Amino acid sequence: MSDDGFQHLFETEYVYVCRSLQRLGVREADVPDIAQELFIIVHRELVHYDRTRPVRPWLVAFVVRLAANYRKLRRHLYEQGDDVDASPAPGTDDATATRDLVLRALDALDDEKRTVLVLFDLEGFDGREVAEMIGVPPNTAYSRLRLAREAFRAFVARRSEGEG
Repeated sequence: MSDDGFQHLFETEYVYVCRSLQRLGVREADVPDIAQELFIIVHRELVHYDRTRPVRPWLVAFVVRLAANYRKLRRHLYEQGDDVDASPAPGTDDATATRDLVLRALDALDDEKRTVLVLFDLEGFDGREVAEMIGVPPNTAYSRLRLAREAFRAFVARRSEGEG
């Protein structure tokens, strides 16, 4: 792919990559830096990209790996006392409060469940694609999805009961 092709890829997929990184646990303030790192890697790996296949699943494989690495580093920081208030700011509107609740519910999931839930339900990939992206059999991906949905619903229910 030429530099013009990479530029086009960057321009058309940057917002998607940023949204996916955030859904997979990268703090909003850190998303631009992680996205930049991702596109540097993508530029280097373009020679290995099979142009007969869709680009998004290929990009998502990078997103998943970088987000997982980021979360591992963040957990290390939390263990050292870096505490972040997860409650919504006073005066936030319903859409913002809902978005914050979804992000907190995603944060409550372990990495495997969070990844499959985001890829299936938020990114819209099918079971075969998700299984291939994360390197597991399709039945394993579906099992993780079922468990992730249950845990997500339970988190939201607990929050709703506590606030309602």
